[in-house]
Amino acid sequence: MQDTDFDKMLHASDPDRRLAALFAPAEVRARLFALYAFNQEIGRIAEATSEGMIGEMKLTWWHDAVADLYADTPRVRRHAVTEGLAGLTGMISLEDLQGLIDARFDDISARPYASLDALLDYVDATAGRLMSLALRLCEAELAPGTLQAAGRAWGLTGLLRAFPVRASIGRAPVGGDDLSDAGATPAMLAQGLGEEKVKRAIVPVRQAAENALAELRAAGPLPAAALPATGYALLARGYLDALPENPYLIAPERSLLARQMRLTWLSLTGR
Repeated sequence: MQDTDFDKMLHASDPDRRLAALFAPAEVRARLFALYAFNQEIGRIAEATSEGMIGEMKLTWWHDAVADLYADTPRVRRHAVTEGLAGLTGMISLEDLQGLIDARFDDISARPYASLDALLDYVDATAGRLMSLALRLCEAELAPGTLQAAGRAWGLTGLLRAFPVRASIGRAPVGGDDLSDAGATPAMLAQGLGEEKVKRAIVPVRQAAENALAELRAAGPLPAAALPATGYALLARGYLDALPENPYLIAPERSLLARQMRLTWLSLTGR
């Protein structure tokens, strides 16, 4: 798969990361596209697979395929994304890539989050880890607290936007203790029931996203070199504002032009 093919894939499946990556030099952009294409491959398995065993087999295939890239005699399996990843092994470790895969096994098992802290751990291991690796590919850095805030602002917002789908696979972004306190149950989530109770249960998640976004903005302008890897996190503001009151409803898309203009302004000001 050529860079243009990854571009088309991400345009459809991960447009905001793609938009931010367009601000990188061509060589760096190609690295980011390969990493993001890999993230899309492993991230959609739980949603696309109704049988847990099949989902686990697919993730295990990726676990082994990535390991092959780092073997004493590297082997690149015949898959466009593994071919793209092969060019990243000098900058990203095996443990980094397998960590992204390992975090997705909980999605396959449909294991509810026990608490808000457990949800935050998941976000750190997925959106946060991906952002950290993207920074490395850009040869850029952020303070650890700023990086965590960016990953959480984007990751939590994305999960809230995907609430209907996440609820249907048993991974609604809500802590089990908050769900119980609101008088709701996982069965309600799976069936799209108990709207008012579920709205109360996700208040701490929404607040955590708001807090992370506020912390990110308080950190000051983003360094120009970090923008392609992290700038999309600031788009979370618009998405949070557009979340429907009923968490079971599909969140509306923001206009592509508005997102492009926001990132262009960010590239000029860092804010």
